[in-house]
Amino acid sequence: MTRDVLLAVEVEADPKVVFDTIADAGSLATFWTPDVRSEGSDGRELSFGFPAAPTRLPATVIEAQAPTSVAWAFGGDWPAWSGTTASWSLEPSELGTKVVFRHGFRDSMPEFDFGSVTLTWALVVARLKDVVESGGTANPALR
Repeated sequence: MTRDVLLAVEVEADPKVVFDTIADAGSLATFWTPDVRSEGSDGRELSFGFPAAPTRLPATVIEAQAPTSVAWAFGGDWPAWSGTTASWSLEPSELGTKVVFRHGFRDSMPEFDFGSVTLTWALVVARLKDVVESGGTANPALR
């Protein structure tokens, strides 16, 4: 069984602009963490560095359907994250784009850890909105 972090926000921008921001490693660095690496010849392998983390967080792009969805599978030495997936769904709206973010974790994840991750993802999703609406001005949630 899993329990999901589920967040939604409306971004005042075209879905393609939002998609490009989520799907590009350089753009991910503008709203999530400035330490993003795209690895492999196809760019489908990513890794994320965080100042307090002892190891990088590896992710594989398992879906990238412009301009509607992006999904990642996580692995590596992050026990709570390894084997989980995160997805971004985008749909046009009157104001621009409705963004729905989902990251599923195992039910066994301690409540405090789940709450902390949920708060962090909420900050990341809010920064995505800020960065896209500002025209790309970098403002990563985690430095």
